[in-house]
Amino acid sequence: MLAATVVGLLLGFLGPFGSYPAYPTATRYAFWLGLTAAGAVASVAADAVLPLTMLRGGAIRIGAVALVSALPMTFVVAWTMSLLQPGRVFAPQQLPALFAAVAAVQLLIVYATTTTAPTADDAEAPGPAPALPISGNEAIPAAFPSALLSRLPAGIGGDIIALETEDHYLRVHAAGGSALILMRMADAVALLDPRLGAQVHRRWWVAQAAVAGVRTEGQKLSLCLIDKKLVPVGRTFSAAAKARFAHARDIGPPGQASAAGEGPAVGGA
Repeated sequence: MLAATVVGLLLGFLGPFGSYPAYPTATRYAFWLGLTAAGAVASVAADAVLPLTMLRGGAIRIGAVALVSALPMTFVVAWTMSLLQPGRVFAPQQLPALFAAVAAVQLLIVYATTTTAPTADDAEAPGPAPALPISGNEAIPAAFPSALLSRLPAGIGGDIIALETEDHYLRVHAAGGSALILMRMADAVALLDPRLGAQVHRRWWVAQAAVAGVRTEGQKLSLCLIDKKLVPVGRTFSAAAKARFAHARDIGPPGQASAAGEGPAVGGA
């Protein structure tokens, strides 16, 4: 919402689309701040209704969210302007032009709020490694929480192997396939019993039972999973991951890994 406020202040200062000099200064700023706040809410709703498996490209999704959110916002703007300018009514033939103007503003709002929101691809911040206190010899809970499993399609099953962030979404890798869900990594990790597994990277959480081996290349550590994925371990997680997965066999450098049959590495360290 902070980004939307900044956009509202900027538009209040610039006074586009005839708002300057039509409205007094205070009215103009209130007009744009209110509309950008409403536009931010509309963009969140639009993003939620768009299919997760469509429009995965960042620029394409931003444009789609802007267009979808501009539909209700066109009527909000028309109603607001009729309040500020009594007697002003938008005829049906004027709505397409109003929609185009609203869509341009929504594109600015969506872009600003999307690019300033923290994502899982941000660089890892230095600091102490998170504690991973459970050893590999302790019992693993039999089931994952229903709050997570209920979001998954039935076809991929409930045997979760790993969680991976993709933009603002979470890809769940399971024994029967993978699926995207609308959830943050931090929220998913908070739901999971620590005995089930551990977060080993800003983009990855792995199940304890899914780790088949470890690979060390210089200072880089990776985990080989039972489905042949090679998951990078982030620097801030490295020491704790080494201690937790010390029971896993060392699969050696890439040239010696043919017996394990791993695929190429997924993601960056």
